[in-house]
Amino acid sequence: MDDAALALFEKDFPAFAQFLRSGAAEPIDEFLPPAPEAEIKRLEEHLGVPLPASYKRFLQIARGMTLMGGSLQMYEGHPFFHAFPPQERETPLHNSAVARKGGVWPPPSEGMLCFGEFCMEGDGDQVLFDVSGGLVDGEYPVFYYEHEQPSVRKLADNFAEWLEQIGDD
Repeated sequence: MDDAALALFEKDFPAFAQFLRSGAAEPIDEFLPPAPEAEIKRLEEHLGVPLPASYKRFLQIARGMTLMGGSLQMYEGHPFFHAFPPQERETPLHNSAVARKGGVWPPPSEGMLCFGEFCMEGDGDQVLFDVSGGLVDGEYPVFYYEHEQPSVRKLADNFAEWLEQIGDD
């Protein structure tokens, strides 16, 4: 990551920029260049929902990144909706595993927009936007999906708030 990108992060996400500068995010395994405005518009059209303002600002600085040895991964495969097939279309083995774990189908993240892998508690967990209530002041709340439970819990009122908290975790 170059100094120009860090300067842009400092403007909109100062605590996150400090986290990056401190070295606590190391290793930074991947840093993707900014997404052009046309790509962001195509992404919104493809998803069928507007992206939150602070997330779009992030994309204008970096299309994605992998930090902390892979504990946080936001890359070009994101965002995508959690959409699960009906339970009757799943295999008996799958349905048995869901029942054994005491889970419900579909998982509680159904319909949420995943914008990154975040191994805060376990490998394979994710951070998501809850788009069900629409944008509020240009933003969606951010939730954490723990796939082993499976469960979701709110982490922040918006992407900027969540990103600014990264160094505190």
